[in-house]
Amino acid sequence: MTKFSPKRSVFRYIISSVLLLVTLGLFGCAAAQTYTVQPGDSLPDIALKYDVTLSDLIAANQDRYPALAVDPENPAPGTELVIPNTGDAGIDKWFGRLAQAASPPITPAPNVPAAPNEKINAVVQLIQRGINHERATRNLPQLVFDARLAEIAQARGNDMIRRAYFSHQDPERDSVVFQDLIRAKQYRFLFAGENIAEIKNQGSLVPTGLTVYARYGASEIANQFVIGWINSAEHRENILNPHFRKTGIALGVAVDGTRIVATQIFSD
Repeated sequence: MTKFSPKRSVFRYIISSVLLLVTLGLFGCAAAQTYTVQPGDSLPDIALKYDVTLSDLIAANQDRYPALAVDPENPAPGTELVIPNTGDAGIDKWFGRLAQAASPPITPAPNVPAAPNEKINAVVQLIQRGINHERATRNLPQLVFDARLAEIAQARGNDMIRRAYFSHQDPERDSVVFQDLIRAKQYRFLFAGENIAEIKNQGSLVPTGLTVYARYGASEIANQFVIGWINSAEHRENILNPHFRKTGIALGVAVDGTRIVATQIFSD
């Protein structure tokens, strides 16, 4: 995590490191399923592959392998892990089973306004619910939707789609885009942060003639973003930051539907 402390730390800009790619296509988990750790594996990667949270994966194996909680990035090759079946608990409580191709009807969250596109609106609401669920399990205050932060998040997503890049840094000049935008909006804060993630067509993951946006439902898309962030230590640090009270979430979607970028902005 990079910290910017201009003006003698009166303002603090907290920018997470980038989650390079969230890949769809690895949905669901079976009861009593196991996985043998391969060289180069990390627990966050395994958790993401099987759509479970890192904490659930560690808890399911802690009795046999207590060292996993100490060093989740370097599990010993050959370790046989139990993949937990979370059922309707945890994040799946909010998103439903991932194997469902169609998304359930969405009841608008009281603090999230309607978006022009119903599916995009549904994904945004589900991301916020999932993030707030994770905060609730740690007894942290719920993040309240902030329209100005959502505008900044939308500008970030649209810019990454339009200029075909994926970074907190501007690809053409030495500046942090989020920092520039939040200053330009004259948004007043003491703490602020940003998480980004993308899903895109890749190889054989999406059948010919379909796109990631058309192929997957709102709950599947939202689930991949939330689980990807939760299983990344630096992104999780933003999500569970006790200073944060407000959030704005937006999706940037390529015109051809082959790329979706999610941006979440946080502030106190």
